[in-house]
Amino acid sequence: MKKEILINVGRFEIRTAVIEDGKLIEFYSERPEHKNLVGRIYKGRVENVVPGLAGAFVNIGLSKNGFLPLSDIPDNSLSELSESELEGGGTGEVEEGRKLDLKPGQEILVQVVKEPLGKKGARLSSYVFLPGRYLVLTPSINHIGVSRRIRDRNERSRLRSLASKLKQGKMGLIVRTAAEKATETNLKLDFENLNETLGSISDMTSSNRAPILAYEEPLVSMKLVRDQFTRGVSNVIVDSRVEYETILRYLRRNAPRLRSRVRLYQPEKEGVTMYEHYGVENELKNVFERKIWIKSGGFITVDHTEAMVAIDVNTGRFSAEEKPEDLIFRTNMEAAAEIARQIRLRDLSGLLVIDFIDMRSRDNMNKVLRELKRYLRDDKAHTDFSGFSRFGLIEITRERKRPGLFVHLTEECSVCRGLGRIPSKDYLLAEIERVLEQHANALSGHTVLIKAEPRIADYLSVQRFEELAEWARCYNVAIEIKTDIYAYAGEYSIILQDNNSIIYRREQNRITNLVET
Repeated sequence: MKKEILINVGRFEIRTAVIEDGKLIEFYSERPEHKNLVGRIYKGRVENVVPGLAGAFVNIGLSKNGFLPLSDIPDNSLSELSESELEGGGTGEVEEGRKLDLKPGQEILVQVVKEPLGKKGARLSSYVFLPGRYLVLTPSINHIGVSRRIRDRNERSRLRSLASKLKQGKMGLIVRTAAEKATETNLKLDFENLNETLGSISDMTSSNRAPILAYEEPLVSMKLVRDQFTRGVSNVIVDSRVEYETILRYLRRNAPRLRSRVRLYQPEKEGVTMYEHYGVENELKNVFERKIWIKSGGFITVDHTEAMVAIDVNTGRFSAEEKPEDLIFRTNMEAAAEIARQIRLRDLSGLLVIDFIDMRSRDNMNKVLRELKRYLRDDKAHTDFSGFSRFGLIEITRERKRPGLFVHLTEECSVCRGLGRIPSKDYLLAEIERVLEQHANALSGHTVLIKAEPRIADYLSVQRFEELAEWARCYNVAIEIKTDIYAYAGEYSIILQDNNSIIYRREQNRITNLVET
């Protein structure tokens, strides 16, 4: 599998893309004014403690207080954590019998583990993790861990031994995947850099009152090079000379053997950008699409709700098959690979519910589930799977650290307010008639103006002309239709012409003004 990292540096934005075999699988963007908060370390001040929520709200200097769960507060009495818990950044469930020892006004060191989302503030932890190229330093956890992605037992043993030599006092170290085959000198240098950073954080927090930012992660481009540029990556291609040289300087110090794999993008044709050349721009346009077609002619739909992301698989255009089970199985196998790619690309998280096409064979179900897991094996976010339920559904929970790509690149529609649909013409036609009927006595003998957005005005005056004539006769009114080119979809007003008073107004799918006459 050929894996490449593409770094696009714009005037106001840095974009990074990860491509596997020519397909976009991960995408990140960052603006200087909207930096990623995950990984930042703050000295915060406890504002209030909520026993019912088993946590506290902490002021870290942002517009919303962050939430610190009890389970993410270090306790010296805790037993040594497992490697999976270390990588997850917390201790899991709240232990029975533990008490909140935080008090309002208390200052505490915290790290952001999840971005603010909607009305919720950032999710915090007091288990601090300082990531480097080869190691992660954990000041509050006395533990040695090795990445599970390093599978060779001898290599794991070697790295664990080297980490044990470097570890000081009660701190902990986690050996990262990039450390596989790394020398003792590499690990020692990385540890010294992390220890120096820890000292800077300590100096910053001891000399300043909360809330204060003590540490933040590098920009998304350098973070991706640090975390994902391993021996399995063929190339890192950059379209900015300044960023290109910055990356080379970093690698010269931390991974000199990888410097030859970093290239400065040179366009083959004038005016063709790097992302256009590699097809990334077209792929990004598809991120907004609800429907994704697959080779077999089937398609996948992705729908976002408040509680979950619903993913549905359909056979699509080609449904004629002598053996329907074979067609369904092939479609589901293709869909499993594409769903895994979309999960990583769109950074879908929380609860994901997948409705594959119903299969009769339990063996086929297991193969589809294994295919889905195989394609998500290299996913950096922690993912947990259920098997097929008796309703043919698979449930996935995926770690959420930031808003998904769809949320990051979009904003709520000012017309539908997040509904995604607008009122139908026939629905509004019936509603207008009900208003006329409700105010029939007051309108009788007068001229009524219906001022509506273009779609509705055209529908009433052209396609529903006979209904207008019937309304005029039935309610004894003269009706005029006027187009309001500034109105949003679904908006209209019913106005009494004699005194220009508004009888009824519908604005952005809701009634905002109703005048009794």
